[in-house]
Amino acid sequence: MIEEAKSAAEAAGVLGSLGINGKIFLAQLINISVVIFVMWKWVYRPLLRVMDERTKKIEQGLRDAEESTKLRQRAGEEKDQVIVDARLRAKSIIEEAQVKAQEEGALLLEKSRREVDRLLDQGREQLRKEKDEMIGQIKSEIGGLLALAVEKVAQEKLDDVKDEKLIRSSLKAAELL
Repeated sequence: MIEEAKSAAEAAGVLGSLGINGKIFLAQLINISVVIFVMWKWVYRPLLRVMDERTKKIEQGLRDAEESTKLRQRAGEEKDQVIVDARLRAKSIIEEAQVKAQEEGALLLEKSRREVDRLLDQGREQLRKEKDEMIGQIKSEIGGLLALAVEKVAQEKLDDVKDEKLIRSSLKAAELL
């Protein structure tokens, strides 16, 4: 029996000495090749395609997120700049309004001063006219009173020409005093 095993082992070769049957090994090799081919064709390649697509989507999402962050940052900077510009513009508008208000105030003040001066001049002129009128009335009354006084003193009535001369000379004398 040992001899038979040796002869069978020699006939089977190296694989037979390891206990491997060549026909079964070949069938298993074909079976595993078919399984690998099927797995490669309908499982592994679609799985790789899905994973590649998912990787691309993730990468695109990351790029979009970075771009969105940059845009948001840029929008924030633009917002800040718009606020600064608006504040500067508001400040300049306020300054212009203050300058304009000061100018208009100065104009109104000058106009008021001119109006006050005009009213004062008008009042002075009216007072001067009234003074001149009163002086004229007083002179006329003094003239009449002088004529009466002279008549009483002289007890005679002078004619109108002499009366007028006497009044004028008396008034001149009164003005000199």
